Amino acid sequence: MGCYSKGASYERELLALLKDKGFAVVRVAGSGRARMEQPDLLASNGRKILGFECKYSGTDYKTIVKDEVNSLVDFCKKFNCVPVLAFRFQHTEWKFKIISDYVSENVSVKKNDDLLVMDEII
Repeated sequence: MGCYSKGASYERELLALLKDKGFAVVRVAGSGRARMEQPDLLASNGRKILGFECKYSGTDYKTIVKDEVNSLVDFCKKFNCVPVLAFRFQHTEWKFKIISDYVSENVSVKKNDDLLVMDEII
């Protein structure tokens, strides 16, 4: 399975989990290939709107370049939603990092970092 196919399948997995938690969710197909900033998923439960950038890692470590993070923040500011980095490490559940503003450096996380879990972001 190619990187794009694998990423898309994990995006669909998170989409299903959010739907099970009562969110309306849309997947922005091809978001990583688009010319404009846009998240992988947009989700709302009527109280909050979340914009997700989803990342999978088969290792214990993942870095997202600052331009990608800042593009998510830019979109979310315009869309009035919360920017969320969603990480799925091999053999773990989804973990999340809310980004409050633009970043000046790449964002790196480790599998064992103290990241948020689903119930903490919804």
